Amino acid sequence: MRRDITLHGGDFVATGDIIADAVGGKWDNPSGAFNIALKEKLTVLSVADNWQEAREEWKATGKVWYVPMKDDATEVLPEPHKSSHAHFCICGHPIAWHFEIENTENGRIEIVGSEHIGFWMVARHLIENLNIPIDMITQERVKQWTDEAVASMKAKWWWKQHGEQFEEWFEAVSETDLRVNIRNGDSYWDEDTSRYEHQPLIRKKSSNAYGTSDYQMASILWRWNHPDNKKWFYYHDKTGKRIKKTTYDDLMWDDKRNYTRGATTESTAQKNTRGWPNDRLWNDLMIFYFDLDNQKAKLAARDAERIERLAYVVKEKEEQNTRRLQEQKEYEAREAIRREKRRLAQEEHQIKLDGAFEKFCEANDLPIFNSEYGSNNWEQTFLSDMIRKINNLNPMSTKQKERVIKIINRVSEPATEKQLAYIRSLGGEPSKDMTKKDASEAIEELKNPPKSESETGEEE
Repeated sequence: MRRDITLHGGDFVATGDIIADAVGGKWDNPSGAFNIALKEKLTVLSVADNWQEAREEWKATGKVWYVPMKDDATEVLPEPHKSSHAHFCICGHPIAWHFEIENTENGRIEIVGSEHIGFWMVARHLIENLNIPIDMITQERVKQWTDEAVASMKAKWWWKQHGEQFEEWFEAVSETDLRVNIRNGDSYWDEDTSRYEHQPLIRKKSSNAYGTSDYQMASILWRWNHPDNKKWFYYHDKTGKRIKKTTYDDLMWDDKRNYTRGATTESTAQKNTRGWPNDRLWNDLMIFYFDLDNQKAKLAARDAERIERLAYVVKEKEEQNTRRLQEQKEYEAREAIRREKRRLAQEEHQIKLDGAFEKFCEANDLPIFNSEYGSNNWEQTFLSDMIRKINNLNPMSTKQKERVIKIINRVSEPATEKQLAYIRSLGGEPSKDMTKKDASEAIEELKNPPKSESETGEEE
């Protein structure tokens, strides 16, 4: 028994337009010769003899086949479609998408193209086959089913045609792809190679014209299923329309407030968004696969150059260390020679100095003296200065020479009776040959005797 369904929408769903840009006007009943032919042929195949009633007899079965125009549809379509009008809608229009429809009154099944799948056909399928309530059947819901059906069927067709080959080639090139299809990032100093290197970054967009010698393809793995290939998307609060962040950024403020950013980033890899690779990715994969040996050879040469560079750097560092050690040894040897020369020179100079001082004392009939011959600080300082003059072979004035002689001779003179008496009064015992200098030192010691251990607080 036929079930009447009254839903808002046009007769036919132009799925090609839906996929591109779903707007209300594109749901209207298309016009033209092909539509007239479609209505006439479906009416003839229906129980009813007029279009308004006949159209309610047909519904979509949910089966869809995609067969590119260049391929043989009879190898894909099941009976009876392969022997009826493969690659042609019932209206006579050439088609690649084959939507199966069924007449629920007489069981007749037919094929229509994407431009002629009826709105009510899809609606009945959703209600009767998928148990979706009639009040939930909207244009958006029909579009969603159509999109999913198209995508699913094209994916199935594509994987049936190329899946095995794709997986084999993709697995073969993946590792090489991530090393070849890259771009140079920021430069950095590599300690291992002792040179500036560029950070390798995945090439996410191709550069230069496709098919030219300088064409640089985007990474195959990145486009297909790389886990980091994801973006933020924004959704219209009312329609649910999804737009990219770049599109969102270009909107006016009044438009931006109608969109809400998704909770998380979403994958934009083709495996997740399409389910099968687009033509560019498929072509790039084929090109890369058949050039794989050449790319591996380039990588091997690059790796060999790096290994050679690393070995060179290691050898260079070892040679530098050897040279540094040798230079250190040579430096230490030179320093040892210089130190020895300085020592010998100092000894020679000292000998010369000692000889000059002795000659001075001998020439002036003086004993070998030092600054301690001075009886006070001034005389001691004076004698030190004169000794330096003598050693440095600097001339002394007559007065300076006379003063030196006077101080030394005074010191070497016998102690006076006054000094000797003072020593006895302090409890000392002066010697018979004591000089004035000796007497002065004895008086100083008697006046300031060294402290005993008991006086210093130290225990015996």
